[in-house]
Amino acid sequence: MSKSWLREHERELDTAVSEVIIYNVSYLISDMSKHDAYMDSVMELECRYNDNFYNDGGELEVSEVFEYWIVVDWFAEELQKRGEVIDMDFYGLTIWGRCTTGQSISMDWVVQDILKDIVESRKKYS
Repeated sequence: MSKSWLREHERELDTAVSEVIIYNVSYLISDMSKHDAYMDSVMELECRYNDNFYNDGGELEVSEVFEYWIVVDWFAEELQKRGEVIDMDFYGLTIWGRCTTGQSISMDWVVQDILKDIVESRKKYS
């Protein structure tokens, strides 16, 4: 995806992001991780078995998650297909463990990749 595409579609991309990202729950999950009752559930958000090695005994991968976001289900499924940290049922919430920080979510390549078609369709028909 080119920088010119991003500049041209920045406003539409931000709008699409606001429709799939519901709420930042980083502080909530951080607080939960400090309590024994929730510690295992929080660790499961960050530790995943690498699917490529699962049948060979599975190698545990630890992802460095910086932020936790509640997201809509279809978006979580797309993120998961691209290897992102997702829990589809974390105490009833769909959580994305974002492994980047310090920039707008719309700047994440994986987010742009998922939302590109939606943004272009909206621009075409608006």
